[in-house]
Amino acid sequence: MESLSPLTEAIAIPLVISVPAYLRDHHIDGLVVLSAVEALQIVARSRPDGLDGYSGRQERAFFHHPLVIDPRTTEIPAVHEHARYADGRCLSRLTTLRSGRQMKFTRRMEHLSVWFAPADRESARLEAGREASCEMGDGAGNETGHPPDPARARRGLSESEDKSRFETDSPSDLDDAIPHAGPTFRVSADRLYDELVPFGPAYRNVRGDVFLTETCVSATVSGGDFPEAAGPLGSPFPLDAAMHAACAWGQRYRNRVVFPIGFNRREILSPTRTGETYICRITPLPDEGAVLCFDVRLQDLHRRPVEMIQGLKMRDIFGGKRIPPAWVREGLSGCA
Repeated sequence: MESLSPLTEAIAIPLVISVPAYLRDHHIDGLVVLSAVEALQIVARSRPDGLDGYSGRQERAFFHHPLVIDPRTTEIPAVHEHARYADGRCLSRLTTLRSGRQMKFTRRMEHLSVWFAPADRESARLEAGREASCEMGDGAGNETGHPPDPARARRGLSESEDKSRFETDSPSDLDDAIPHAGPTFRVSADRLYDELVPFGPAYRNVRGDVFLTETCVSATVSGGDFPEAAGPLGSPFPLDAAMHAACAWGQRYRNRVVFPIGFNRREILSPTRTGETYICRITPLPDEGAVLCFDVRLQDLHRRPVEMIQGLKMRDIFGGKRIPPAWVREGLSGCA
């Protein structure tokens, strides 16, 4: 993205990325790859002093070349290329140097680019409520065409009463916090990670079942078990787990194994925490060619929005070599 605002600062910040054991659980086809959420955390941590308040809103993120981690390495030299503009926005790029065979050449590889901008928390909260396309209304449905929340209907509460209740009380039954709109296809967390998204234990942070419909994905996700992974953006694990749930949707409804390649905007209202549980709601958007698109909302157990991602983009990065198992498409028209 080209900025019309004048550039006021451009610096290169040398980094040494440590490789704790848990990072090695993020592996694809036998290769350990730095996860997108970890890359975002790295640039957020290494922003120049005084700019921490600008981490809450990220825009136009692109995950470029995967950063493959050598199994023997414990540290990765990298560079955070930081540029600040007069309008307050900042562009961060995470890069490494790659050497050719026999060291005949080196070139800089870009792994992540993302814009940071000051977060407007109040407008974000209003937008989170307005764009809650997976939130169920009363009666037979709402303007989005989604069916009602059966948990709310059983309690006999109006939408405003229900919202007020969840501002102060935790759901008595976590399962009540997830809409069971039909027809619904369930994938257990065990099966998700054994067969659809085969990561190691540290990155298995979906809890219980993933509920899939053509218009919505719901799951509960965890902040993980590694406090050292937390940073200015909170815990990286809830958003990472939400991407796994979106990957399951792509395998069922598009017959493609997709991984994140970027997003339009991310708003952090309250940083997620290690060990906490969150409700994840995902709305599939119209495809952009081969790219699948989603809006993602993360809520705490009081139904308060903590994070939202608009325009999460995912695509097949394997050139069609990975095929979803037949069972995940069971019951769909034209499927065995």
